[in-house]
Amino acid sequence: MINARVFRAGEELTDVPVEDLSRIRSEPDTLVWVDVTGGSDEEIDRMGEEFAIHPLALEDCRQQHQRPKVDQYRQHLLLVAYGTEAAIQGEPTRLHELDLVAGENFLVSFHQVPPIDAPAVAERIRAHPELAHHGAGFLLYVVVDELIDSFVPTMDLIGERVEDLAEEIFAGRQVESDVFALRRDLVTIRRVVGPMGDAMTVLLRRELGLFDEETRHYLQDVYDHLLRILQTVEAYQDLAAGALEANLTVVSNRVNEVARTLTAYAAIFAVLTLVSGVYGMNFEHIPELHWRLGYPYALGLMLVLAAGLWGFFKRKGWL
Repeated sequence: MINARVFRAGEELTDVPVEDLSRIRSEPDTLVWVDVTGGSDEEIDRMGEEFAIHPLALEDCRQQHQRPKVDQYRQHLLLVAYGTEAAIQGEPTRLHELDLVAGENFLVSFHQVPPIDAPAVAERIRAHPELAHHGAGFLLYVVVDELIDSFVPTMDLIGERVEDLAEEIFAGRQVESDVFALRRDLVTIRRVVGPMGDAMTVLLRRELGLFDEETRHYLQDVYDHLLRILQTVEAYQDLAAGALEANLTVVSNRVNEVARTLTAYAAIFAVLTLVSGVYGMNFEHIPELHWRLGYPYALGLMLVLAAGLWGFFKRKGWL
């Protein structure tokens, strides 16, 4: 599906026919944003013809699950970036690829699942008509800023998961699977956020020619937000590693406590076994063998020894 929007002097034209874009793009102070959702090969080729997009860039737009990057061509550049969707509890974090082709006064976006809210982006563009003369660099900034902002709710949910893990660990519950799921999501996010930082560094280079000094200030702000997200991911990775170590320590302590308790009871029964073993020997000349009270005496001796050992181990904290 192709959705074309035209911005001019704070006004927006929606559902613009594709065949009119060439004429509209030639008008001064006009920005064109074409959003292609789940585009077919025919639709992608049509956008390539309309905006003279390089064949290699079109090939990248057809493919999914690419590494974030920036490719510069003669009349435009290609930016591969990602947004995220806050996952439902128990589900992995979902990433959505967005391929952006930006020229002098146009921006074409290709995606399968919308990673950003298109009406919200259009509202931000309409709210700053004075920035239209900055060209497609301003359009690209707004879209990338919305992409970066999509990571904020996800990171908030991950922060809550980290806090919950800490409570679960100190409550003595098994959290290994939760920790590994958290680390998986953090690795997934870092796998795209890191290269997106590299791509932003390329966008900030002056030789691209798509951004003027004013737009670069805005891009620098977006880059700072991206760095904060990357730092947050790294901090949560450290906390997840610490949580796993703490959980292993708790489990180890629990095993030690169980082993200590079992050792104490084993020592008690070993003494009882010793007494019963002595009086169970088949020697004829055992002094107590012919006592009338020999059997109660042996039982009493075992009871006294067991009680004494139990009290000793109880004071030592083993039981």
